[in-house]
Amino acid sequence: MPESTARPIGTIRVGENGEITVPAAYRKKHKLAKGSEVMLLQLGDALMMVPTDVALNQLCQRIQDNLTARGLTLAQAQKNLE
Repeated sequence: MPESTARPIGTIRVGENGEITVPAAYRKKHKLAKGSEVMLLQLGDALMMVPTDVALNQLCQRIQDNLTARGLTLAQAQKNLE
């Protein structure tokens, strides 16, 4: 990720049961409401939270299904991307 696009948007605390509260500005900008799904990604030592996009998930599943149908594993496909 280019350094110019990485910027903190606020500080959060982890609650007693592991819950976090997403800052209101972020919820509004990304149209997050109660029950919205977000994906947590680990990038090196960083933890990134990304709104889940249903269409993107469906596309990824279709790609994985097509790879499987051709006898390719996800690991093989990722290795070819390098």
